[in-house]
Amino acid sequence: MNMRALLSSENFHKAMVFLGVIGSVITIIMGWGGMDFLVRTVVKKMLRLVPGSITWNMWKTIPIPVYLKFNIFNITNPEEMSQGAKPQVNEMGPYVYIIDYDKHNFVPNEDDDTYVYQDSKTYFFVPEMSNGREDDMVTYINLIFVGVSHVAHDFTDVDFILETLDTMLTEKGEKLYRTDKVKDLFFDGVSIQAYIELLDDPLVQQAGEIDLPEDFKDGKFALFKGKNGTLDAWWEVHAGIRDHREFGQLVAWQNKSKLTFHKADSCNSINGSDGTLNPPFVEPGITDIFIFIPELCRSVKWQYDRETITHGIPVSRFQFPDIKTPAEDPDLWCFCPHDDLGKCDIHGIASLAACYQGVPIMFSKPHFLDVDTSVRKQIDGVNPDQKKHGGFIDIHALTGVTIQASVTMQLSIELVNWPSMPSFANASRAFVPFAWIQQEATIDALNMFLIRMQSTFLGLWPFLRWLNLFGCLGLVGIGGLLVYNGRKGSSTVDITEEENKEGEVDKELNVWIKKFVK
Repeated sequence: MNMRALLSSENFHKAMVFLGVIGSVITIIMGWGGMDFLVRTVVKKMLRLVPGSITWNMWKTIPIPVYLKFNIFNITNPEEMSQGAKPQVNEMGPYVYIIDYDKHNFVPNEDDDTYVYQDSKTYFFVPEMSNGREDDMVTYINLIFVGVSHVAHDFTDVDFILETLDTMLTEKGEKLYRTDKVKDLFFDGVSIQAYIELLDDPLVQQAGEIDLPEDFKDGKFALFKGKNGTLDAWWEVHAGIRDHREFGQLVAWQNKSKLTFHKADSCNSINGSDGTLNPPFVEPGITDIFIFIPELCRSVKWQYDRETITHGIPVSRFQFPDIKTPAEDPDLWCFCPHDDLGKCDIHGIASLAACYQGVPIMFSKPHFLDVDTSVRKQIDGVNPDQKKHGGFIDIHALTGVTIQASVTMQLSIELVNWPSMPSFANASRAFVPFAWIQQEATIDALNMFLIRMQSTFLGLWPFLRWLNLFGCLGLVGIGGLLVYNGRKGSSTVDITEEENKEGEVDKELNVWIKKFVK
């Protein structure tokens, strides 16, 4: 049968009607609930930590570039600061490092649907992205000396002991400030041998046993000391096989389900993820996003901001929230390391003393963004900028995948003019910034393309379902009309043929009659 005959056949027209009906039913099912069910089922199936799966491999060794940027506050008037002048700083950097993530020593816990593992991070300097070199010299607030001054005042209020302690350290070259190489400050370590020798002094030993932090016992201090290319903390995370809502959520850190730094379980809770995984089906404005940050000794709740577009993908943007005081949010009382909550009354800045052996390290947004203006007035050279210094996380709501993130944090230390310690007696009280850190990452191009295509299709689906339904109904209508017309045409042809036969019979009869008459 040729194509023309096939297209004009009644069976083909009936097939059009059948396919149109089936297509309409399928479109109604998929268009009004079925597509959503199918997509959610596929997402649940994919977003599980199963060894060998795509999700597992991407989680085990993060394939995208993650950058860590250090920005250091260089003190330009160190001597004047020691004599009471307002500290003046200028920002050096960023010094950019790319992080190579990996996970090791996996231990499955099938009963709890979790995995226990160790992570490691290796940092590689990226000179072409950096504004400076690792051997740059920077003058910064002497964190150890300032920290010792606070710990000493918590230990004793005897002026003679405090003055003697100050004298012993200044004789060893300690001041309110230090000048060191950038790389030493962050990774290789700067010498704190003066403090090691101080603890060995008989006069200090008479005051009682002082436990030196383990990291300091080799006489070196660095912000990321011992964390470059070495196995780090133990983590336990939900695999999400039994319940997709728990996918990527932390169970324990360092084999502990709760921290021990703070005053109550509510502040010691380990909530959320480590920032690399999120459960799917984020509900904008409803779902809470928590990230546990070991350096802050707490889980931070990120605040929903708005819906936006990132790299062509619709995302829910979450921002680093304002740091509130216990007076503003009573639930935060247990983060304050002081018995007097009035000492934690500055909006936008919080103490980390509880997890840094009593050293008054403070954290805030960079350049004291969203911090009470009284803090910024203590320092010359800070210039907060919401666009540059406000952290954010852009999450694809359907899959929970982080499309782009910029997590920022500033570390400062509280400088107090202690009258009993000559090195501090003339200093102006201030929160002196030390450095601010930014961690940035963007999803890889392949996954970005796949998510963008998925988002585009799902965005067009409400229109496409109607277009498809009208097309299927149109196919039913056209097919039915062709069947009807075909049958009507067949009837007309049959009548005409019958009439033609009768006419031929009449003609033959007339011929015979004429012959008979002749």
